[in-house]
Amino acid sequence: MNARFNKIYQILEKNNLDAIALIPGSNFKYLTGGSFPLMERPTLFIITKNQNVAILPSLEVDSFNHLDINSKIISWHDKDGFNQAFKEASKILGNIKNIGVEGQRIRFFETQAFKENFKEIEIINSHKEISSMRLNKEQDEIDILIEAIKISEKSLESTLNYIKLGMSELQIKQFLMQELYKNGAEGLSFDPIVLSGSNSAIPHGHSSNQNMIKKGDTLLFDFGATIKGYKADITRTFFMIETDEYQRKAYETVRKANEIGIQKSKIPNSMHDIDNETTLILENSDFKEFIIHKTGHGLGLDVHEDPYVVRGNNTELEQGMVITVEPGLYIPQKFGIRIEDDVLITSDEPNVLTSFSKDLRIINNE
Repeated sequence: MNARFNKIYQILEKNNLDAIALIPGSNFKYLTGGSFPLMERPTLFIITKNQNVAILPSLEVDSFNHLDINSKIISWHDKDGFNQAFKEASKILGNIKNIGVEGQRIRFFETQAFKENFKEIEIINSHKEISSMRLNKEQDEIDILIEAIKISEKSLESTLNYIKLGMSELQIKQFLMQELYKNGAEGLSFDPIVLSGSNSAIPHGHSSNQNMIKKGDTLLFDFGATIKGYKADITRTFFMIETDEYQRKAYETVRKANEIGIQKSKIPNSMHDIDNETTLILENSDFKEFIIHKTGHGLGLDVHEDPYVVRGNNTELEQGMVITVEPGLYIPQKFGIRIEDDVLITSDEPNVLTSFSKDLRIINNE
């Protein structure tokens, strides 16, 4: 834990910040080990070079104490409101001129509480800088991710063996979720995506009881198990009973792009390099008009986090980063195909943490 606090102190110094404020979420959990609800009650952990202050609803104080964090605790009760807690924090922390916050997470009423109670304070969006402490995964984080991925892949295989013609997308999704929990998942990375036929042409579509699996359908799965907050993220696409030449050609194009993306996921390449080389495979195919998203994103406590694998992002790969490589093609009213792997960046070749086969697979359990 001390090593993680050292990271946040370095971020303070490097960015000339007097303080950093975290609210419940992945950065809060990474630094403190604590998971708290993000609801109407403000819960904040303020870090400075000299001392830390936690502003907590009274019902969360015991949970925070169990974390054994060196911090002054200011609790507030619903009947009194939280304004006085911010005022007390300003007195304890003294002459703070600026504070870095997670711009993608902090709410308006929390920034207002800072402005009203910290004299002439400058609130700086330091989301990217703060989250950078999670970029390079430690071995224990990687081990947890591997466990989550293994559970996910085991659950996918049993789900594929369950599928029959006439089942609905929602029926298959529900079975997959049951398998994930049965195999040891502590949670879901996100609401699983199970899409068939023309519905699979919507990248983040919703499973339906009305969409029944038919002969010749594509069947796209995008899902993941969560272990200790760390999220697997896997996508595979299959075919029901049979597949035509057009589908096969699209599938092999996506698989080739996925393989190129993985090959490029090595130091000293950049996120731009990976996305560019991956996307060029798709652009130089017969399906170039059906490209609608970037190649990938970082993975860890958030299912989408830095670094983002997209053209124009010249951030270079570093050892310990975990990214997804997930090219896709989406033919409106027909079908979609996406293949996604989770990749650990090493000092040598990329380490593909996902191992589920990407060979074209036809499901026929009749």
